[in-house]
Amino acid sequence: MSNEPSIPLTEVRGAPHAAHASAYDAPYRRFIAASLALAIGGGFMLSLLLPLARAEKWAWGSGIRWQALVQAHGQLQLIGFGGLFVMGMSLRLMPRFSGRPLAFRTLVPTLIPAIVTSLVLRSIAEPWGSGATRDVALIASAVLLLVGGIAFTAIIWGTLLHRESRAGATGYYFVLGSIGFCAGAMLNLLQVIEIVRGDLAIAPVSKETAQVFVQQYGFLLMFISGVGGRAVPTFTGAPSRPVASRAAALILGAGVALFAGAMLWMTYRSPSSTAARVGDIGQLLTALAFAMSVWLSGALWPSKNRVAAASQTAFWFVRSAYAWMLAAAVLTAWYGVRAFVDGSLPDTFELDAIRHVLTIGVLTMMVVGMSLLIVPEFAGRRLQHPDERILIWAMIAALNIASALRLWPAVEGINWLTSTRYWPIAAAASLTSGVVIVFATMFVQSYVEQRKPGWGAARSRNAA
Repeated sequence: MSNEPSIPLTEVRGAPHAAHASAYDAPYRRFIAASLALAIGGGFMLSLLLPLARAEKWAWGSGIRWQALVQAHGQLQLIGFGGLFVMGMSLRLMPRFSGRPLAFRTLVPTLIPAIVTSLVLRSIAEPWGSGATRDVALIASAVLLLVGGIAFTAIIWGTLLHRESRAGATGYYFVLGSIGFCAGAMLNLLQVIEIVRGDLAIAPVSKETAQVFVQQYGFLLMFISGVGGRAVPTFTGAPSRPVASRAAALILGAGVALFAGAMLWMTYRSPSSTAARVGDIGQLLTALAFAMSVWLSGALWPSKNRVAAASQTAFWFVRSAYAWMLAAAVLTAWYGVRAFVDGSLPDTFELDAIRHVLTIGVLTMMVVGMSLLIVPEFAGRRLQHPDERILIWAMIAALNIASALRLWPAVEGINWLTSTRYWPIAAAASLTSGVVIVFATMFVQSYVEQRKPGWGAARSRNAA
Protein backbone atom coordinates (compact mmCIF):
# COMPACT_ATOMS: atom_id res chain seq x y z
CA MET A 1 0.00 0.00 0.00
CA SER A 2 1.20 3.47 -0.88
CA ASN A 3 2.12 6.04 1.71
CA GLU A 4 0.53 8.78 -0.40
CA PRO A 5 -1.26 10.99 2.15
CA SER A 6 -4.87 12.08 2.11
CA ILE A 7 -5.91 15.72 2.21
CA PRO A 8 -5.13 17.22 5.61
CA LEU A 9 -7.81 19.85 6.09
CA THR A 10 -5.96 21.39 8.99
CA GLU A 11 -2.28 21.83 9.66
CA VAL A 12 -0.45 18.55 10.20
CA ARG A 13 1.94 18.97 13.08
CA GLY A 14 5.45 17.89 12.25
CA ALA A 15 4.76 17.48 8.54
CA PRO A 16 7.40 18.96 6.24
CA HIS A 17 6.69 22.59 5.48
CA ALA A 18 3.32 22.37 7.30
CA ALA A 19 3.70 25.66 9.14
CA HIS A 20 5.00 27.39 6.04
CA ALA A 21 2.31 25.88 3.81
CA SER A 22 -0.51 27.00 6.07
CA ALA A 23 0.89 30.49 6.75
CA TYR A 24 -1.16 31.96 3.90
CA ASP A 25 -4.85 31.10 3.72
CA ALA A 26 -6.26 31.78 0.27
CA PRO A 27 -9.48 33.84 0.30
CA TYR A 28 -11.72 30.90 -0.59
CA ARG A 29 -14.79 32.68 0.84
CA ARG A 30 -14.51 35.39 -1.81
CA PHE A 31 -14.31 32.78 -4.56
CA ILE A 32 -17.37 30.96 -3.19
CA ALA A 33 -19.27 34.27 -2.89
CA ALA A 34 -18.38 35.29 -6.46
CA SER A 35 -19.26 31.82 -7.73
CA LEU A 36 -22.69 31.88 -6.08
CA ALA A 37 -23.40 35.46 -7.17
CA LEU A 38 -22.75 34.65 -10.85
CA ALA A 39 -24.68 31.39 -10.54
CA ILE A 40 -27.80 32.79 -8.92
CA GLY A 41 -27.80 36.15 -10.71
CA GLY A 42 -26.74 34.79 -14.08
CA GLY A 43 -26.21 31.11 -14.93
CA PHE A 44 -29.10 29.51 -13.05
CA MET A 45 -31.44 32.40 -13.77
CA LEU A 46 -30.81 31.90 -17.50
CA SER A 47 -31.18 28.14 -17.11
CA LEU A 48 -34.79 28.83 -16.07
CA LEU A 49 -35.62 31.75 -18.38
CA LEU A 50 -34.24 30.16 -21.57
CA PRO A 51 -36.47 27.04 -21.58
CA LEU A 52 -39.45 29.11 -20.41
CA ALA A 53 -38.92 31.44 -23.37
CA ARG A 54 -39.16 28.44 -25.72
CA ALA A 55 -42.02 26.72 -23.89
CA GLU A 56 -44.08 29.92 -23.66
CA LYS A 57 -42.96 31.13 -27.11
CA TRP A 58 -41.78 34.52 -25.91
CA ALA A 59 -40.69 36.99 -28.57
CA TRP A 60 -36.96 36.49 -27.95
CA GLY A 61 -37.28 32.73 -27.45
CA SER A 62 -36.57 31.72 -31.04
CA GLY A 63 -34.12 34.28 -32.37
CA ILE A 64 -30.36 34.68 -32.44
CA ARG A 65 -30.46 36.51 -29.09
CA TRP A 66 -31.76 33.32 -27.45
CA GLN A 67 -28.79 31.40 -28.86
CA ALA A 68 -26.39 34.10 -27.65
CA LEU A 69 -27.90 33.86 -24.17
CA VAL A 70 -27.48 30.07 -24.29
CA GLN A 71 -23.76 30.59 -24.86
CA ALA A 72 -23.63 33.18 -22.06
CA HIS A 73 -25.41 30.71 -19.77
CA GLY A 74 -22.82 28.06 -20.53
CA GLN A 75 -19.90 30.33 -19.66
CA LEU A 76 -21.55 31.64 -16.49
CA GLN A 77 -22.15 28.08 -15.29
CA LEU A 78 -18.85 26.52 -16.29
CA ILE A 79 -16.39 29.31 -15.51
CA GLY A 80 -18.50 31.42 -13.15
CA PHE A 81 -20.25 28.92 -10.88
CA GLY A 82 -18.06 25.85 -11.28
CA GLY A 83 -14.78 27.51 -12.20
CA LEU A 84 -14.57 30.11 -9.44
CA PHE A 85 -15.62 27.57 -6.83
CA VAL A 86 -13.02 25.06 -8.00
CA MET A 87 -10.34 27.75 -8.11
CA GLY A 88 -11.07 28.96 -4.59
CA MET A 89 -11.09 25.52 -3.02
CA SER A 90 -8.00 24.44 -5.00
CA LEU A 91 -6.03 27.43 -3.74
CA ARG A 92 -7.03 26.57 -0.19
CA LEU A 93 -6.28 22.85 -0.42
CA MET A 94 -3.06 22.83 -2.47
CA PRO A 95 -0.70 23.83 0.36
CA ARG A 96 -2.34 21.24 2.61
CA PHE A 97 -1.89 18.24 0.37
CA SER A 98 1.35 19.28 -1.33
CA GLY A 99 3.19 20.40 1.81
CA ARG A 100 4.31 23.46 -0.14
CA PRO A 101 3.46 27.15 0.32
CA LEU A 102 1.25 28.58 -2.38
CA ALA A 103 3.41 29.91 -5.20
CA PHE A 104 2.92 33.35 -6.75
CA ARG A 105 0.27 34.21 -4.21
CA THR A 106 0.43 37.88 -5.23
CA LEU A 107 -1.51 36.74 -8.32
CA VAL A 108 -4.43 35.43 -6.25
CA PRO A 109 -6.17 38.84 -5.82
CA THR A 110 -6.22 39.30 -9.61
CA LEU A 111 -8.19 36.13 -10.32
CA ILE A 112 -11.70 37.10 -9.21
CA PRO A 113 -11.73 40.56 -10.87
CA ALA A 114 -10.38 39.13 -14.12
CA ILE A 115 -12.80 36.19 -14.29
CA VAL A 116 -15.90 38.07 -13.09
CA THR A 117 -15.30 41.05 -15.38
CA SER A 118 -14.70 38.70 -18.31
CA LEU A 119 -17.97 36.84 -17.78
CA VAL A 120 -20.06 39.95 -17.17
CA LEU A 121 -18.70 41.63 -20.32
CA ARG A 122 -19.34 38.53 -22.45
CA SER A 123 -22.85 38.02 -21.04
CA ILE A 124 -23.88 41.60 -21.78
CA ALA A 125 -21.99 42.31 -25.00
CA GLU A 126 -22.77 39.19 -27.04
CA PRO A 127 -26.59 39.14 -26.66
CA TRP A 128 -27.28 42.85 -26.19
CA GLY A 129 -24.41 44.89 -27.62
CA SER A 130 -23.66 46.12 -31.12
CA GLY A 131 -20.98 47.87 -33.15
CA ALA A 132 -17.51 48.83 -32.00
CA THR A 133 -18.48 48.88 -28.31
CA ARG A 134 -19.57 45.24 -28.52
CA ASP A 135 -16.38 44.25 -30.31
CA VAL A 136 -14.14 45.93 -27.72
CA ALA A 137 -16.11 44.37 -24.85
CA LEU A 138 -15.89 40.89 -26.37
CA ILE A 139 -12.15 41.14 -27.01
CA ALA A 140 -11.56 42.51 -23.49
CA SER A 141 -13.64 39.66 -22.06
CA ALA A 142 -11.64 37.00 -23.88
CA VAL A 143 -8.28 38.56 -22.98
CA LEU A 144 -9.25 38.81 -19.30
CA LEU A 145 -10.29 35.15 -19.22
CA LEU A 146 -6.96 34.10 -20.74
CA VAL A 147 -5.02 36.34 -18.33
CA GLY A 148 -6.89 34.79 -15.41
CA GLY A 149 -6.15 31.31 -16.75
CA ILE A 150 -2.44 32.03 -17.12
CA ALA A 151 -2.24 33.48 -13.60
CA PHE A 152 -4.06 30.47 -12.12
CA THR A 153 -1.84 28.08 -14.06
CA ALA A 154 1.29 29.84 -12.80
CA ILE A 155 0.11 29.34 -9.21
CA ILE A 156 -0.73 25.67 -9.82
CA TRP A 157 2.53 24.85 -11.55
CA GLY A 158 4.70 26.84 -9.15
CA THR A 159 3.15 25.02 -6.19
CA LEU A 160 2.75 21.47 -7.45
CA LEU A 161 5.66 20.99 -9.85
CA HIS A 162 8.22 21.79 -7.15
CA ARG A 163 10.48 18.82 -6.46
CA GLU A 164 9.41 18.76 -2.80
CA SER A 165 5.68 18.70 -3.55
CA ARG A 166 3.78 15.75 -2.08
CA ALA A 167 0.72 16.27 -4.27
CA GLY A 168 0.84 12.79 -5.80
CA ALA A 169 -1.91 11.87 -8.24
CA THR A 170 -3.91 14.97 -7.33
CA GLY A 171 -1.06 17.05 -8.73
CA TYR A 172 -1.54 15.31 -12.09
CA TYR A 173 -5.21 16.28 -12.12
CA PHE A 174 -4.53 19.88 -11.11
CA VAL A 175 -1.70 20.45 -13.59
CA LEU A 176 -3.74 18.93 -16.42
CA GLY A 177 -6.78 20.91 -15.29
CA SER A 178 -4.86 24.17 -15.43
CA ILE A 179 -3.82 23.31 -19.00
CA GLY A 180 -7.48 22.69 -19.76
CA PHE A 181 -8.41 26.11 -18.36
CA CYS A 182 -5.83 27.88 -20.56
CA ALA A 183 -6.74 25.81 -23.62
CA GLY A 184 -10.41 26.67 -23.18
CA ALA A 185 -9.56 30.35 -22.70
CA MET A 186 -7.42 30.33 -25.85
CA LEU A 187 -10.22 28.71 -27.87
CA ASN A 188 -12.56 31.34 -26.46
CA LEU A 189 -10.22 34.13 -27.62
CA LEU A 190 -9.98 32.64 -31.13
CA GLN A 191 -13.76 32.39 -31.36
CA VAL A 192 -14.27 35.95 -30.14
CA ILE A 193 -11.80 37.19 -32.75
CA GLU A 194 -13.80 35.29 -35.35
CA ILE A 195 -17.03 36.88 -34.10
CA VAL A 196 -15.54 40.35 -34.33
CA ARG A 197 -13.82 39.89 -37.71
CA GLY A 198 -16.83 38.23 -39.29
CA ASP A 199 -19.40 40.47 -37.60
CA LEU A 200 -21.12 37.31 -36.30
CA ALA A 201 -23.98 37.31 -33.82
CA ILE A 202 -22.72 34.26 -31.90
CA ALA A 203 -19.73 31.94 -31.80
CA PRO A 204 -19.95 29.16 -34.43
CA VAL A 205 -21.74 26.29 -32.70
CA SER A 206 -19.33 23.51 -33.71
CA LYS A 207 -16.31 25.47 -32.48
CA GLU A 208 -18.11 26.49 -29.30
CA THR A 209 -18.87 22.81 -28.63
CA ALA A 210 -15.16 22.01 -28.60
CA GLN A 211 -14.47 24.93 -26.27
CA VAL A 212 -17.22 23.94 -23.82
CA PHE A 213 -15.99 20.34 -23.84
CA VAL A 214 -12.45 21.43 -22.92
CA GLN A 215 -13.75 23.72 -20.17
CA GLN A 216 -16.07 21.13 -18.66
CA TYR A 217 -13.98 17.97 -19.00
CA GLY A 218 -10.44 19.31 -19.20
CA PHE A 219 -10.82 21.92 -16.45
CA LEU A 220 -13.77 21.39 -14.11
CA LEU A 221 -14.07 17.62 -14.10
CA MET A 222 -10.30 17.29 -13.94
CA PHE A 223 -10.20 19.33 -10.72
CA ILE A 224 -13.35 17.70 -9.28
CA SER A 225 -11.83 14.26 -9.92
CA GLY A 226 -8.55 15.33 -8.34
CA VAL A 227 -10.10 16.61 -5.12
CA GLY A 228 -12.60 13.77 -4.97
CA GLY A 229 -9.93 11.15 -5.57
CA ARG A 230 -7.92 12.54 -2.68
CA ALA A 231 -10.64 13.38 -0.15
CA VAL A 232 -13.41 10.83 -0.71
CA PRO A 233 -11.31 7.67 -0.03
CA THR A 234 -10.56 9.09 3.43
CA PHE A 235 -14.31 8.92 4.10
CA THR A 236 -14.94 5.53 2.47
CA GLY A 237 -11.82 3.66 3.53
CA ALA A 238 -10.89 2.92 -0.09
CA PRO A 239 -7.23 1.86 -0.39
CA SER A 240 -4.73 4.24 -1.92
CA ARG A 241 -4.01 3.34 -5.54
CA PRO A 242 -1.58 6.03 -6.73
CA VAL A 243 -0.68 4.35 -10.03
CA ALA A 244 -4.32 3.88 -11.02
CA SER A 245 -5.12 7.44 -9.91
CA ARG A 246 -2.35 8.89 -12.08
CA ALA A 247 -3.48 6.71 -14.97
CA ALA A 248 -7.07 7.96 -14.61
CA ALA A 249 -5.88 11.56 -14.80
CA LEU A 250 -3.82 10.89 -17.92
CA ILE A 251 -6.64 8.92 -19.56
CA LEU A 252 -9.07 11.78 -18.96
CA GLY A 253 -6.56 14.27 -20.34
CA ALA A 254 -5.99 12.13 -23.44
CA GLY A 255 -9.73 11.77 -23.97
CA VAL A 256 -10.25 15.53 -23.81
CA ALA A 257 -7.39 16.16 -26.24
CA LEU A 258 -8.63 13.59 -28.77
CA PHE A 259 -12.27 14.65 -28.77
CA ALA A 260 -11.61 18.39 -28.81
CA GLY A 261 -8.87 17.96 -31.41
CA ALA A 262 -11.16 15.94 -33.66
CA MET A 263 -13.96 18.50 -33.31
CA LEU A 264 -11.63 21.35 -34.22
CA TRP A 265 -10.09 19.43 -37.13
CA MET A 266 -13.52 18.69 -38.56
CA THR A 267 -14.55 22.33 -38.12
CA TYR A 268 -11.46 24.10 -39.43
CA ARG A 269 -10.20 21.55 -41.97
CA SER A 270 -12.53 18.88 -43.32
CA PRO A 271 -15.05 16.45 -41.82
CA SER A 272 -14.17 12.78 -42.19
CA SER A 273 -15.14 9.48 -40.66
CA THR A 274 -11.52 9.00 -39.52
CA ALA A 275 -11.50 12.26 -37.59
CA ALA A 276 -14.92 11.45 -36.14
CA ARG A 277 -13.70 8.06 -34.93
CA VAL A 278 -10.70 9.73 -33.27
CA GLY A 279 -13.19 11.91 -31.42
CA ASP A 280 -15.23 8.85 -30.46
CA ILE A 281 -12.11 7.22 -29.02
CA GLY A 282 -11.64 10.38 -26.97
CA GLN A 283 -15.20 10.05 -25.67
CA LEU A 284 -14.61 6.42 -24.75
CA LEU A 285 -11.46 7.36 -22.86
CA THR A 286 -13.40 9.92 -20.81
CA ALA A 287 -15.96 7.21 -20.01
CA LEU A 288 -13.13 4.95 -18.80
CA ALA A 289 -11.67 7.76 -16.70
CA PHE A 290 -15.06 8.44 -15.07
CA ALA A 291 -15.55 4.75 -14.29
CA MET A 292 -12.07 4.61 -12.77
CA SER A 293 -12.79 7.68 -10.63
CA VAL A 294 -15.94 6.02 -9.28
CA TRP A 295 -14.01 2.85 -8.48
CA LEU A 296 -11.08 4.68 -6.87
CA SER A 297 -13.35 6.77 -4.66
CA GLY A 298 -15.13 3.81 -3.09
CA ALA A 299 -18.17 6.08 -2.76
CA LEU A 300 -20.69 3.55 -4.08
CA TRP A 301 -19.27 0.56 -2.18
CA PRO A 302 -17.35 1.87 0.86
CA SER A 303 -15.18 -0.66 2.66
CA LYS A 304 -15.35 1.45 5.83
CA ASN A 305 -17.54 4.31 6.91
CA ARG A 306 -15.29 7.03 8.28
CA VAL A 307 -17.79 9.85 7.89
CA ALA A 308 -18.61 11.60 11.16
CA ALA A 309 -22.13 10.98 12.43
CA ALA A 310 -23.10 14.63 11.90
CA SER A 311 -21.98 14.44 8.24
CA GLN A 312 -23.59 11.14 7.25
CA THR A 313 -26.53 12.80 5.51
CA ALA A 314 -24.38 15.35 3.67
CA PHE A 315 -22.16 12.57 2.35
CA TRP A 316 -25.11 11.34 0.26
CA PHE A 317 -24.47 14.34 -2.01
CA VAL A 318 -21.07 12.80 -2.78
CA ARG A 319 -22.49 9.31 -3.25
CA SER A 320 -25.11 10.72 -5.60
CA ALA A 321 -22.47 12.62 -7.55
CA TYR A 322 -20.47 9.44 -8.14
CA ALA A 323 -23.63 7.56 -9.12
CA TRP A 324 -24.32 10.21 -11.78
CA MET A 325 -20.67 10.08 -12.85
CA LEU A 326 -21.12 6.36 -13.43
CA ALA A 327 -24.32 7.11 -15.38
CA ALA A 328 -22.38 9.62 -17.49
CA ALA A 329 -19.71 6.97 -18.15
CA VAL A 330 -22.37 4.48 -19.32
CA LEU A 331 -24.09 7.07 -21.55
CA THR A 332 -20.77 8.20 -23.00
CA ALA A 333 -19.68 4.63 -23.74
CA TRP A 334 -23.03 3.78 -25.34
CA TYR A 335 -23.15 6.87 -27.54
CA GLY A 336 -19.43 6.65 -28.32
CA VAL A 337 -19.54 3.04 -29.49
CA ARG A 338 -22.57 3.67 -31.70
CA ALA A 339 -20.96 6.75 -33.23
CA PHE A 340 -17.66 4.91 -33.80
CA VAL A 341 -19.45 2.15 -35.71
CA ASP A 342 -21.23 4.77 -37.84
CA GLY A 343 -18.09 6.83 -38.43
CA SER A 344 -19.70 9.92 -36.90
CA LEU A 345 -19.71 11.88 -33.67
CA PRO A 346 -22.45 11.74 -31.01
CA ASP A 347 -25.24 14.09 -32.03
CA THR A 348 -26.25 17.34 -30.32
CA PHE A 349 -28.89 15.69 -28.13
CA GLU A 350 -26.51 12.97 -26.97
CA LEU A 351 -23.80 15.48 -26.08
CA ASP A 352 -26.43 17.58 -24.28
CA ALA A 353 -27.53 14.58 -22.24
CA ILE A 354 -24.02 13.79 -21.05
CA ARG A 355 -23.14 17.45 -20.48
CA HIS A 356 -26.08 18.12 -18.17
CA VAL A 357 -25.77 14.87 -16.25
CA LEU A 358 -22.25 16.04 -15.46
CA THR A 359 -23.28 19.64 -14.75
CA ILE A 360 -26.20 18.98 -12.39
CA GLY A 361 -25.61 15.44 -11.22
CA VAL A 362 -21.85 15.63 -10.73
CA LEU A 363 -20.62 19.24 -10.60
CA THR A 364 -23.47 20.87 -8.63
CA MET A 365 -23.86 17.81 -6.40
CA MET A 366 -20.12 17.80 -5.58
CA VAL A 367 -19.96 21.56 -5.02
CA VAL A 368 -22.72 21.40 -2.44
CA GLY A 369 -21.71 18.07 -0.91
CA MET A 370 -17.98 18.68 -0.54
CA SER A 371 -18.69 22.16 0.81
CA LEU A 372 -20.88 20.73 3.55
CA LEU A 373 -18.11 18.28 4.42
CA ILE A 374 -14.91 20.36 4.32
CA VAL A 375 -15.66 24.11 4.19
CA PRO A 376 -15.07 25.56 7.70
CA GLU A 377 -18.32 27.54 7.72
CA PHE A 378 -20.32 24.34 7.33
CA ALA A 379 -18.23 22.44 9.88
CA GLY A 380 -19.25 25.10 12.39
CA ARG A 381 -22.82 25.05 11.13
CA ARG A 382 -23.24 21.44 12.23
CA LEU A 383 -22.81 22.69 15.80
CA GLN A 384 -25.16 25.65 15.36
CA HIS A 385 -27.89 23.88 13.38
CA PRO A 386 -27.82 20.16 14.24
CA ASP A 387 -31.48 19.69 13.20
CA GLU A 388 -31.16 20.32 9.45
CA ARG A 389 -31.21 16.70 8.32
CA ILE A 390 -34.62 17.01 6.64
CA LEU A 391 -33.45 20.10 4.74
CA ILE A 392 -30.31 18.29 3.55
CA TRP A 393 -32.33 15.28 2.39
CA ALA A 394 -34.70 17.61 0.51
CA MET A 395 -31.74 19.24 -1.25
CA ILE A 396 -30.31 15.84 -2.20
CA ALA A 397 -33.67 14.68 -3.55
CA ALA A 398 -34.17 17.92 -5.49
CA LEU A 399 -30.80 17.65 -7.26
CA ASN A 400 -31.34 13.99 -8.15
CA ILE A 401 -34.81 14.72 -9.53
CA ALA A 402 -33.43 17.73 -11.43
CA SER A 403 -30.71 15.58 -13.00
CA ALA A 404 -33.29 13.03 -14.17
CA LEU A 405 -35.65 15.72 -15.50
CA ARG A 406 -32.85 17.44 -17.44
CA LEU A 407 -31.71 14.12 -18.89
CA TRP A 408 -35.19 13.07 -20.05
CA PRO A 409 -35.74 15.35 -23.10
CA ALA A 410 -32.11 15.03 -24.16
CA VAL A 411 -32.39 11.23 -24.26
CA GLU A 412 -35.64 11.51 -26.24
CA GLY A 413 -33.72 13.56 -28.81
CA ILE A 414 -35.42 13.93 -32.19
CA ASN A 415 -38.46 12.02 -30.91
CA TRP A 416 -39.46 15.04 -28.83
CA LEU A 417 -38.97 18.28 -30.74
CA THR A 418 -42.12 20.14 -29.70
CA SER A 419 -41.96 23.07 -27.29
CA THR A 420 -43.25 20.85 -24.47
CA ARG A 421 -39.75 19.35 -24.18
CA TYR A 422 -38.68 22.57 -22.45
CA TRP A 423 -41.01 22.12 -19.47
CA PRO A 424 -38.96 19.38 -17.75
CA ILE A 425 -35.85 21.43 -18.50
CA ALA A 426 -37.43 24.44 -16.76
CA ALA A 427 -38.51 22.23 -13.84
CA ALA A 428 -34.95 20.91 -13.50
CA ALA A 429 -33.63 24.49 -13.52
CA SER A 430 -36.14 25.51 -10.83
CA LEU A 431 -35.11 22.65 -8.54
CA THR A 432 -31.38 23.19 -9.05
CA SER A 433 -31.67 26.95 -8.60
CA GLY A 434 -33.62 26.42 -5.40
CA VAL A 435 -30.93 24.15 -3.98
CA VAL A 436 -28.16 26.61 -4.86
CA ILE A 437 -30.09 29.52 -3.32
CA VAL A 438 -30.62 27.53 -0.10
CA PHE A 439 -26.94 26.55 -0.11
CA ALA A 440 -25.89 30.19 -0.56
CA THR A 441 -28.20 31.27 2.26
CA MET A 442 -26.71 28.65 4.58
CA PHE A 443 -23.18 29.76 3.72
CA VAL A 444 -23.90 33.45 4.34
CA GLN A 445 -25.80 32.73 7.55
CA SER A 446 -22.98 30.59 8.93
CA TYR A 447 -20.36 33.16 7.96
CA VAL A 448 -22.27 35.89 9.81
CA GLU A 449 -23.05 33.77 12.87
CA GLN A 450 -19.47 32.59 13.28
CA ARG A 451 -18.18 36.15 13.42
CA LYS A 452 -20.36 37.10 16.35
CA PRO A 453 -18.56 37.67 19.69
CA GLY A 454 -18.28 34.50 21.73
CA TRP A 455 -18.60 32.10 18.79
CA GLY A 456 -15.19 30.53 19.39
CA ALA A 457 -15.87 29.86 23.06
CA ALA A 458 -19.30 28.41 22.31
CA ARG A 459 -17.78 26.12 19.68
CA SER A 460 -15.18 24.85 22.14
CA ARG A 461 -17.87 24.09 24.73
CA ASN A 462 -20.03 22.22 22.18
CA ALA A 463 -17.06 20.26 20.88
CA ALA A 464 -16.15 19.27 24.42
